[in-house]
Amino acid sequence: MFSQGERNVTAGQTIVSIVVGLIVAGAAEAQLLPTWETNVTLTQQDLDLIHGAVTNQIHGKPVGTTASWSNPVSGNSGSIKLVRKLARMNQRCEDIEYLVRSGGTPTYTEHYHFTSCLQPDETWKIA
Repeated sequence: MFSQGERNVTAGQTIVSIVVGLIVAGAAEAQLLPTWETNVTLTQQDLDLIHGAVTNQIHGKPVGTTASWSNPVSGNSGSIKLVRKLARMNQRCEDIEYLVRSGGTPTYTEHYHFTSCLQPDETWKIA
């Protein structure tokens, strides 16, 4: 169970629309998805750190690979784990779990799960 001040968001929920797009595809390729309330506010620097970790340390790696990120400026941090590889509509896809932790008081922890698929232009997008 989560300690006081922490909040678990189920796998079906996602970070605010723009955050989702930025994590997976970068600012220029933000996708419009439904939004949910979140207690963790990510800065552009946080998003850049997450995007870099996913791109350089997760995509294309073996299942079970993990990466961590931490932003000393915002105090936010988190981890990313490659859970499963799969094929969807003739695309190479990966199920990825994200844990995001706020740097403020109280500390909030939120969990997210996304499936990203490799596009013909070699970018990854949420499926």
